[in-house]
Amino acid sequence: MKKVLVSFAIIMSLFSFLFLPSFTIKTEAANKPVVIVIDPGHGGTGDRNLGAQYNGFSEKDLTLKVANAMKAELEKYDNVTVYLTRTTDGFISLEDRAAFAKSVNADFVYSIHFNASTEHNFYGSEVWTSAFGSFYQAGYDFGQIESGELSTLGLYQKGVKSKLGSTGKDYYGIIRASVARNIPCVIIEHAYLDHGYDLPLLKQADFTSKLGVCDATAVAKYFKLTSSSTGIDYSGYKFTSVKKPGAPVRQDLTDPDYCNISVISYDKSSRNALVQMSTKDSQSPIIYFAYSYDGGKTFSYLQMWDRTQETQSFNVNIPKSVTNPIIVCRAYNNFELFTQSAPAVVPGY
Repeated sequence: MKKVLVSFAIIMSLFSFLFLPSFTIKTEAANKPVVIVIDPGHGGTGDRNLGAQYNGFSEKDLTLKVANAMKAELEKYDNVTVYLTRTTDGFISLEDRAAFAKSVNADFVYSIHFNASTEHNFYGSEVWTSAFGSFYQAGYDFGQIESGELSTLGLYQKGVKSKLGSTGKDYYGIIRASVARNIPCVIIEHAYLDHGYDLPLLKQADFTSKLGVCDATAVAKYFKLTSSSTGIDYSGYKFTSVKKPGAPVRQDLTDPDYCNISVISYDKSSRNALVQMSTKDSQSPIIYFAYSYDGGKTFSYLQMWDRTQETQSFNVNIPKSVTNPIIVCRAYNNFELFTQSAPAVVPGY
């Protein structure tokens, strides 16, 4: 299926961050030694705790490679001590990982992961943080910086999110266990192992090293670190801080508010239908869209949505084999929930 044509300007804007109100400008440099714990996700043998396994990649191996690269880069900075929760391929419980972080008086836990989806249709990076108070604030602030770093590698940014479980506590175990010990924690989902948009990057020989450097740079900027060995100085780095929430920041459980389309024109020579689509989600950003030219029987790969706009236009190329094209579109929010449009006929076909 041919992909939709999207302008260069729109593509560039798609790496913008998720929008939440921001308030205080953070300017204070670190004034005490910083203790960082890096948690390479998963680890184990047989079929235990391997993480995602796709396209010749093993998540448990990738996370350790990124964690080692992140540690090496962070240790170039002054006034910082870095630990790993595991250095070999072995099983460690989430509670034990958080307990280790507590034992070394960690200021922050960074859990390194890669992603996959059930239908193999999502791609990009995302950061998960606690839903509660100052832990949410710390995770969200770091996540915004991290998103900026990862976007420089060409990874699409899905944003910073939080999720509650059925008990009303943080859904993800490493975040929950860290918060219980009064330590901020985020999960960094770097890329999808099962999608063609991320695979070319993952196949680069030095990509895990690049990811580790990005992670370390985000940490250095967040804690305003300096390096006497390299001359890097982030002591004056500024970022906007989200306001500490007074209630848990729950995940969006609802589909986008609406998805409306119209077919503006059809060019017979190119077989391109120009489609205008309007969509909005009042609780979380729209980050993907997909189209169908057979009335919703099949859909395109997920396309990047310019989240600065509620209305966009794009071309849908209709194959010669389709005799009665009907356009249907879907809009996806950053919690991967979608709303489907009503069908629209192609005029003049």
